[in-house]
Amino acid sequence: MFKITFQDSAETFEVPAGTSFLEFCQAHDVPQAFGCTAGNCGVCCCRLIEGAENVNEMTDQERETIELQGGGEDVRLACQLIIQGDIVVQAVDL
Repeated sequence: MFKITFQDSAETFEVPAGTSFLEFCQAHDVPQAFGCTAGNCGVCCCRLIEGAENVNEMTDQERETIELQGGGEDVRLACQLIIQGDIVVQAVDL
């Protein structure tokens, strides 16, 4: 089991490898905003404070959406994350 920690609320949850961050958040009513849930709108931008190496690689579509939103290197779309290790995440407003 791996840990997802939300920096703003200090809540930590255990999840199995391969867990969709989006599906986890929807099932557990955690503090992360989502929009289209398809990686197009940028509403769910988040910052990986720790564990960027513990999620799936960014797709070209995700990179383009983040760039359009003005996000930096440490920003990801929460709806696109697949958990493969411990992470610490923080929601961001771009």
